[in-house]
Amino acid sequence: MILRCKRPVAIILFVAICVIPGFAQTSLSNLLPKDARSMGMGGSSLVFAEGYGALWGNPAGLANKKSLTLIDSSTWVYVKPTPSNIQDIAAILNKEKNHDEIASILDGLIAENGFGGGEYLGFGWTEKGIGLGVTSITDAVVGGSGLSDSALGIRSQTNAVLGMAWPVRFGPVELDIGASTRGYYRMDTVSGDWSFDPLAEAVMTNSDIYTLIYPNKVVGGFGLSVDAGATLSLGPLGLGFMVRDVADRFVMSESTIEGIANSCMVPVGGSDYYSVSPVYTVGLSLRLHPDSRLSASFFAEADDPLSLISLLSSDIGEIPSKLHIGTEINLLKFLALRAGYNQGYFSFGAGFDLLFLEVNAAVFTEPVSVGEVTVGRTGVMVQAAIRF
Repeated sequence: MILRCKRPVAIILFVAICVIPGFAQTSLSNLLPKDARSMGMGGSSLVFAEGYGALWGNPAGLANKKSLTLIDSSTWVYVKPTPSNIQDIAAILNKEKNHDEIASILDGLIAENGFGGGEYLGFGWTEKGIGLGVTSITDAVVGGSGLSDSALGIRSQTNAVLGMAWPVRFGPVELDIGASTRGYYRMDTVSGDWSFDPLAEAVMTNSDIYTLIYPNKVVGGFGLSVDAGATLSLGPLGLGFMVRDVADRFVMSESTIEGIANSCMVPVGGSDYYSVSPVYTVGLSLRLHPDSRLSASFFAEADDPLSLISLLSSDIGEIPSKLHIGTEINLLKFLALRAGYNQGYFSFGAGFDLLFLEVNAAVFTEPVSVGEVTVGRTGVMVQAAIRF
């Protein structure tokens, strides 16, 4: 059994201690898929993802659960779902608001929360510790103090994933170890994002929006990342660790929307170097009566766990603001109720799983950095999947 452990453990240790050398480069923010189940639980449960979810969560979860996901689609909108906002958006869609009223509504939405949305799409297969999948995510956010100084930032990434995991049992203790390789294409807006006010004006006045879009710039290129992780379980208790986006630098080139349209080619190659910093996450889980008609799961996870250690001696009251905490209660094995705490902000959600159809929804708030200040951005998400 010791020999069986050596190879997967060596892989995880290599990935975990890998240090990216220094060089002149631009750092990009991580772009992780969103799903309504996790977001309803405060962004938790990724360390303990299983089956298809392990293709973009912790690859250790590929060890035990097999699945065939024909499609998994999530759509979200960044807007606070207050009665007033819902009425205003419905009135805009029904063409009941004039130009000035729409501009005023957009001004308020941007100032109070940011405005935008995104889409995640994927499919994959996992069985006997092997996983294959393709995922794609696009996230667009309009930020600023109001419509007049607003900017649109768009990030998109398509991943092809190959993962493997190994289960190792020591009596009642199970250790699952996994790693995956992701080849991806990344494209982001550049030059301080795109000015949103003239784009909104063109839409509101039915003007030519393409003339405004064509000069805007994007940067794109191919990259390769490694994800790895492990979970240790004893009865209902679980302990997990994962690291995402361990990668060397990669090149991206710049183009305009007009250039892409004329050449029918996205930007590739180039001489400008970019990087994505690894994300380290640890977690604890508690699963009660998982095979009964009434079951419950509890998760607590933390990114950058070393920062928690320093807070123990300096500012213990700040520790909750670094945690993703979530709970899920399953009723009759097909209905789920969820609630979470995402680094200082609350979320909730629900879902049902009937035969091969899975539907989830969530209202979430996540912390985002605006300059040197961290604020909460609220969104609403709906997810549907066909999974066997």
